[in-house]
This record gives sequence, C-alpha cells and structure tokens, in this order.
Amino acid sequence: MPIRIVHTADNHIGMPFRQHDDETRIRLIEERFTALERLICEANENYADFFVISGDLFDSSRVKNSSIERTVDVLRHFTGNSVLVLPGNHDFFSGEDTEVWKRFRKASSEFSNIELLVTTATVSFDIDGETVQFFPCPCPSKTGKEPVTGWIPSVEQNLEALRIGIAHGNVEGLGLDADDRYFTMTMPDLESLGLTTWLLGHIHVPFPTTPSGCDSPIFMAGTHTPDSVRCRHVGSAWLLDFEESQLKQYTQLHPGRLQFIRIEQNLHGGHDISKLEHACDNLDPDRVILDLKLSGQLSSDEQNILNQLLQKIEDSFQSCSLSVNIKKKIDEDIIGSHYPQGTLAEQLLSKLLADQDHPNDVTLAHDLIKEISK
Repeated sequence: MPIRIVHTADNHIGMPFRQHDDETRIRLIEERFTALERLICEANENYADFFVISGDLFDSSRVKNSSIERTVDVLRHFTGNSVLVLPGNHDFFSGEDTEVWKRFRKASSEFSNIELLVTTATVSFDIDGETVQFFPCPCPSKTGKEPVTGWIPSVEQNLEALRIGIAHGNVEGLGLDADDRYFTMTMPDLESLGLTTWLLGHIHVPFPTTPSGCDSPIFMAGTHTPDSVRCRHVGSAWLLDFEESQLKQYTQLHPGRLQFIRIEQNLHGGHDISKLEHACDNLDPDRVILDLKLSGQLSSDEQNILNQLLQKIEDSFQSCSLSVNIKKKIDEDIIGSHYPQGTLAEQLLSKLLADQDHPNDVTLAHDLIKEISK
C-alpha cells in the first residue's frame, strides 16, 4: 500500500469578509468550514495516512475561540495516522504564549491524532514498516526576510526514509514578493536540502499547474476554497501517493463549492446586453459569487431592457454585487433638444453621430460641450 497524504494550506478560518453584504459574508465564512469538512471526508475515503496543513489554517491570531473549537471538531474526524498543523505567517508561532495556538492546543488536547508543528525538529512515523520523516518549518512572525528552512542542513537525515518538508512562504518565480518580506525560498535551495518533496503554503494558487502527474519537487496547495475574485480556481488541495520513499502519483482535489466570478462588460447596444445575459445564464447561481462591473452607452429603451435583466440576475443569484456606469446614448432627439439646428455644436454632433466607425466620439464631444458651457 502507498503512503498517502492529503495536503492543504491557506484555509484562513476566521476570515471576516467585511466587504460583502451580511448574507454573502455568512455564506463565505461558513464555506471555510464546510470545504474543510469535505476535504477531511475525501481524505478518509481515500484512506490517507496524513492530513498536512502547511500554514495559515487560521486567518489571524485573533480568531474567535468558537472558530478554533469548530476547526478542531472538523480535524478530529480524520481517520488516518495524524493531522499535522504548521503555523503560517497569518497564524505564526512566536512562543508558548502565542494566543491562537494556546487555545488550539487546549481545544485539541484530547485528540492524539492532531499534532501542532511548532518546533524545528524532525517528526518521524512508522507506517507499515516504512519510516516517514517530516521537517516542519513554522513561521515565527508575520513577515521575515530569511526562509524558515535554515535549520535543516544541520540535521542528520535517514536516507532510507520518506523525507517531507513542510513550510510556508513565498517561492521565487511563483509568487510576487519583491521586498522578500514573506520568507522567500528558491527552487534550487529547496532541492539542495535533499528531501523527497516539499508541501508548501502561502501562495493561494496551486502548483504544479497540472491536475495530476508523477513528478514535482514541491507542492503549493492553494487555498481550499476561494476567498476573493482574485482567486480564479474553485479551491484546491493535493492527494499524494508515495511508494518506496518516492513520489508515485499526485492528484488535485477540489473541495470548494463556491466560486467568485467578475464580469466586466462595456455595453453599447442590444447585442451586448444579450451577451451579458448569455454569460450569466451559463453560471450556477447557487455556487457563484457574482461581481458585475458594467459601463458603456445605451439608449433609453436599451437601458430599460438592461434594468429588467439586472433585476432578473439579482433575483437568481444568492450573492451578486453591481457596479453600473451607463451613460445615455446620444441620438438625434437628444441633439435636437439641446442644440438649435444649424449651430456649430448641432452640426458637429450630428456629423459625429453619423460616424459609425467611432461611436464613442459623439458622447465625448457632448460631454466636453456641456463642461465648457458650465
């Protein structure tokens, strides 16, 4: 039987989502827990030996005690050997008095299968006669210039064992950290430490970019369920199989059920409104957190059609935010009502209105004339 690991990170339990309305905020807070529950169930269904959390299980050190207790209640249902929890930069470990981890230890004290990795020392297990060594690299602070892997070269390794590093921080070339503020590691440095593989957190985008395979020196879990419109995937984790102390297979898991989608569209007529309607009809309104940003120019009739569509969208989607900046399309009636026939302004705007190759010019000219008139 292979040694099997489910790898997750950046769960950010306790993220407040204050920028959303109350109903959406409650949905998103709840999804952090339920996606973790799904992942534990999937780990159990696949008979995983270890459930590894590579940092930022919690969004901050000030997470509510009820959130800590509920998280422990989810993790304790893992039926494999151990849940291994590493502090990341959001929930860093700065000593035994670190409040979030004091409360976590208290909540998990009766569950021997949950282990908090706060010491830079090898943690070893024997699984069916095979030795597994984990090399935990907890974050000691919110930010840091140096990688947290510096202790490993001085430790003797069992070269016959499966050797797995667990760390949290930026990886050069994968994330943006121009000032090296987040414990930046490099691929060559990680590979030089001689471990079988690395299970990493911090970057919310999964790596490798292929959903399955049999070779990768590192794994970045990505967040288990999206946390903002910047997160384009639907939630990610990894199922890893090892045989004879080598990686044999990896498969991406998708425990999330919600997805952020932003639609930005410039509307200039009925055809564009139809495209918007088609795009929204292709989404699952129960799973999508929809963010619409609309601009453009429409006639009065077209604006009425758009307003009806927006009402339909708001009624269909549980979570939808709108940003609408639609100007009234300039037509002959508007020109005639504002500018006497034969005047320079009327002649200019009429000529621009007839120019089908540059439909925005007439609106720009109208706005400039109004501004000058003030």
